[in-house]
Amino acid sequence: MGDQSYSWDNFLPYYLKSCNYTAFNPALYNSTILPQEPGNFEPTGGPLSVSFSNYADAFGTWAQKTYVSVGMKVLNSLNAGVLNGSAYSTLTIDARDGYRSTSESSFLQAAILNGTAPTIYKNTMALKVLFSGNNTATGVLVRTAGDYGTNALNFTLSARKEVIVSAGTFQSPQLLMVSGIGPQQTLPKYGIQVLKDLPGVGQNMWDHVLFGANRPVNVLTASAGLNSPITAGKLVDRFLANGSGPLAAFGAGYYGWEDLPNPYRANLSNSSIAALNTFPEDWPELEWLPISAYLGYQTNRQREDPRDGYNYASINPGIIAPLSRGNVTISSADMTDPPILDPAWLTDPADQELAVQSFKRSREMWQYLTSQGITATPYETLPGLNVTSDQDILTYISKSFMTIYHAAGTCKMGNTSDSMAVIDSQARVYGVQGLRVVDASSFPFLPPGHPQSTIYALAEKIAADILGQSTPPPGYSMAGYYEARSNLSQARSNGIGGAAQSNDAGSMFRSPGSFMLLAMGAVSAWALYFL
Repeated sequence: MGDQSYSWDNFLPYYLKSCNYTAFNPALYNSTILPQEPGNFEPTGGPLSVSFSNYADAFGTWAQKTYVSVGMKVLNSLNAGVLNGSAYSTLTIDARDGYRSTSESSFLQAAILNGTAPTIYKNTMALKVLFSGNNTATGVLVRTAGDYGTNALNFTLSARKEVIVSAGTFQSPQLLMVSGIGPQQTLPKYGIQVLKDLPGVGQNMWDHVLFGANRPVNVLTASAGLNSPITAGKLVDRFLANGSGPLAAFGAGYYGWEDLPNPYRANLSNSSIAALNTFPEDWPELEWLPISAYLGYQTNRQREDPRDGYNYASINPGIIAPLSRGNVTISSADMTDPPILDPAWLTDPADQELAVQSFKRSREMWQYLTSQGITATPYETLPGLNVTSDQDILTYISKSFMTIYHAAGTCKMGNTSDSMAVIDSQARVYGVQGLRVVDASSFPFLPPGHPQSTIYALAEKIAADILGQSTPPPGYSMAGYYEARSNLSQARSNGIGGAAQSNDAGSMFRSPGSFMLLAMGAVSAWALYFL
């Protein structure tokens, strides 16, 4: 980009501003190595709660031993700018009650309590960004859904200064295209007048995927609750009582990063090695995600579990130096028609080769667990130890892989020399005035770590840019916020609202309420702000 405001030293303050860190409870993690660097967080940060699960997952402790045994050293933290190695991850979890700290429960609720909240239009979809004759964004045409026989209502929201689109990796480019900003060869097909020909809108989609073998293990995993409704009920009761137990954790919670090592690397083609060498030297090729559950073919994790009395787990490589690129386009000029997605996962030969060799490395890790008595049987339930050839492994992976929900890059940031760039370094859309895109679609590339923190940091930085400041504005006023959160925690412990919230509390089956989920990323909800 040529913009030094995105260098590590200059961008770091925007990471720090949002987070309110609570150190791990050593009594919960006394059987594991858990070094952490509290200096990675600002003591005055907030309102996003960052901590650790109030439960140390048993399989996670063995994942730690496994990763160290195969060469992934223990890191002091995953928040210090270095990923190669392994560590327990911080999570966006409120340590006081075990509940997820979301963008709504943190930023929005803090703003409401402080009297600084934006006006929110519920059940309202943006249909089109509106422009004046000189290509300046003036507002948004929106539709509010009707209720109980009431017709939907279309109306215009006018912008005093700018329109900021934060609709996510899939629908930010869709909104630009139906508004006349996008590829010249696409828009006229649907009767859309081209306001600005930007061929990069909807292109350059990055994503991370994972896959792995499934085996029975001799430790408690999510299978326990599926095998026994009584056990499931006890786990729910424990979480609702004090925010602890397995439902307070997103599975194993311990992650590793590395480049594919030998002897597996020696099996990659020269062209794949050359392609992977285009990434920076400190950019890992693989993430290792242990999951305390039966993944199967990842169509429905609850239903796919064999429920045969065994506890199941998986060790999953994730491709985080992907060469495959997907895209998003439109099917009509109407925002109520879903966009057309082509993720193009694992279509690049280098991704396929890396996937096959990393799957073989995962079996090396399972051999270590077997030597430690952790596997419950000598068999691999899925795909089976008879699946050994590269082609058979790739076939299994192609049928069972799953996104890690990190889709990004479809309104990429870039300088004027990049013909595929959609926005500049201050997130301003090229060729028009008064319009920005701020979400995961804005990324020029998908970072190798999980992107939630980077999305928050980008939002903080663009807010500072809008205010004309080169450093983060003053910190959040948290007066009253934590008192209100404490009252909510007490209400939950008394059973008030607990049932409605429990499925979002770090269940092993859900995408993690941690650095994994895209706060403003690949989601379909609209968040349009008018300044």
